[in-house]
Amino acid sequence: MTPAIDRRLYNIAAAVIAALTIVRIAVLVLSPLELYPDEAQYWFWAQHPALGYFSKPPMIGWIVWLTTSAFGDSEWAIRLSSPLLHAGTALFIYGIAKRLSDSRVGMWSAIAYITLPGLSYSSGLVSTDVPLLFFWSMALYAFIRASEDRSWRWPVLCGVGFGLGLMSKYAMLYFVLGALIAAALIPKARKLVLSWRGPAILLIGLALLAPNIWWNWAHGFPTVGHTESNADWSHARFNVMSALTFLGGQFGVFGPVMMVAFAASLWKLARARDDRDLLLAAFAVPPILIIIVQAFISEANANWAATGYVAATPLAVGAMLSIVRRWPLYLSLAFDSLVMVVLWIIAVVPHSAGLIGQGNAFKREEGWRKLCLSVVEEAWNRPYDTVAVANRSVIAEMLYYGKSAMLPIRMWDGDTHDDDHFQMTIPLTGGRRILLVLYPSEERTVLPTFDSATKVGSVSVAVGGHHTRTLDLFDARGFHGARARR
Repeated sequence: MTPAIDRRLYNIAAAVIAALTIVRIAVLVLSPLELYPDEAQYWFWAQHPALGYFSKPPMIGWIVWLTTSAFGDSEWAIRLSSPLLHAGTALFIYGIAKRLSDSRVGMWSAIAYITLPGLSYSSGLVSTDVPLLFFWSMALYAFIRASEDRSWRWPVLCGVGFGLGLMSKYAMLYFVLGALIAAALIPKARKLVLSWRGPAILLIGLALLAPNIWWNWAHGFPTVGHTESNADWSHARFNVMSALTFLGGQFGVFGPVMMVAFAASLWKLARARDDRDLLLAAFAVPPILIIIVQAFISEANANWAATGYVAATPLAVGAMLSIVRRWPLYLSLAFDSLVMVVLWIIAVVPHSAGLIGQGNAFKREEGWRKLCLSVVEEAWNRPYDTVAVANRSVIAEMLYYGKSAMLPIRMWDGDTHDDDHFQMTIPLTGGRRILLVLYPSEERTVLPTFDSATKVGSVSVAVGGHHTRTLDLFDARGFHGARARR
């Protein structure tokens, strides 16, 4: 294609990405949806920037610190990085597809990615997957350029993307596997990986991760332990239905037409070797297969294979563009765009989710402000010196929505083992008169760790899907749990 055509197609892709990003930011500002518990936790992390946190590397805390420092602590400011970083990922995908094919595939790949159902949902939340995908796409683009160009700028950029991806989420390690598979299959990739530039990429990445490794060492490797706990191989189930459920969920994350087209591209690749598509497959297939195995052994969330879809997008789009009439591509974009618009409507008018039977999907983003302010009101009514909570989600929300209580908010723990960031950093160790906030199911375990605990009320809120969230409030005294006896 001529430079003029390349520029025109890039401009179209950039315009679509910019327009959708602006709408997504507007939706964030207009949405009354409250912070998901993990988002509230990330906000708390951002109040104390560090080189690591209990369950994740530090990038998400740094990003939330950056956006809230600039725009304040409102929900939309906490989430602002998501649509912006997704836009950057889409641009890198344009570059990936253009280098391996042409600008036409690049344009459609960028547009397909920015409208994926999983991405449309993710754009309304702040999560570790968003910076991970951005840095993964950066590293992959630089890897492709480095395999074509012997200058050092591309290996350096690849190493930086790899390292910052590791600082976002350890799933970035799948990139090493993709590079090794690519090197085994493709001469250009092999020449890169086996030269001095290959180890340099790895060393740059590990150097950027080194502060987090040091933080983990200093704190007993909590993030590594949490990652192992999430995998939960010690309670292996070997459940075929779990693996099939995860695989079915990928049709929702990636879009049904895109998923079929991705499978078709792999079938085509198995029949006729193409080094460009092989390189993409080397980075797309392993994360998905690994998480399918993980789902079979124990369980897996639908987003755990997200890195595979950076390379899978150009593969799927290329397969659809090979069809003369391109109707699968148009069908995919139409379906995914419809999902995107529906999600926008729900974000702005949450009760509309119930009209399509999806109210349950958003219940963890509703009711927290009212619940926490009810707890604050009780805290103001009596001379408490501490608020204590036994649930990680509740304390995360209390720290954000209940900060007006102007009292220390602490995490109850029945033993001295840290199970989350709050037990590690703000554990309950004492207090004369404590406002204890519990789910009813927690009372049998928690109440015996106090000399006395008198119920002073309950607070309930209705949330999506006709559910109710209820917390019981206790005037507790004389904490004598394991933390208090240390």
